[in-house]
Amino acid sequence: MRGEISTLVTLVVLAVVIVVRFLRPIRMRASRLWLSPAILVLLTIVLVTSTAEQSSPAATALAVIIGLVLGLPFGLLRGRHTDVRKTEDPKVLLVAPSIVPLVIWLVAYGARFALRAFLPEAGVTAQAASEGLLAFAVGSVISARYVIAQKFRELHAA
Repeated sequence: MRGEISTLVTLVVLAVVIVVRFLRPIRMRASRLWLSPAILVLLTIVLVTSTAEQSSPAATALAVIIGLVLGLPFGLLRGRHTDVRKTEDPKVLLVAPSIVPLVIWLVAYGARFALRAFLPEAGVTAQAASEGLLAFAVGSVISARYVIAQKFRELHAA
C-alpha cells in the first residue's frame, strides 16, 4: 500500500506541474530546453525501478521498447504542429500551449496508478503495459523537444 501512496503523491505533484506548465505560453531558453524532459525521464526511471520486482524484466523491457517506438513518431508530429515564435531575446523562444502533453502524461500516470492500486493481481503483462505507457509519454516528449530545438535553430538562423 505504501508504494501506491507514493505513486499517488508523485502523480498529483506531476499533474500540478504539468497543468501549470502546459496550459500557458512557455518561454523556453535554449540552455534549458532539455531540463523538463530530463526531469520527467528521471521521474519515470525512479517509478519503473521502484516497482521492478513486481513485473517480469523481459515483459517490462519489451513494453518500454514498444512504448518508445510508438511515442517517438507521435512526438515528432506534435512537435511539428507546435507553434514556436521568436522573442526579443535571441536565446528565448515562445512555445504555444498545448493540452496534448497534459493528456498524455495524465493518462499514462493515471492508468499506471489505477492498475497498480486497484488491480494488483492484474498480472505481469498488464503491469508491463503500464510501464510501456510511461515510455510512450517519455518518447513523445523527447521527440517533440527535438523538433522544437530544430525550429529554434531555424528561427535564429533566419
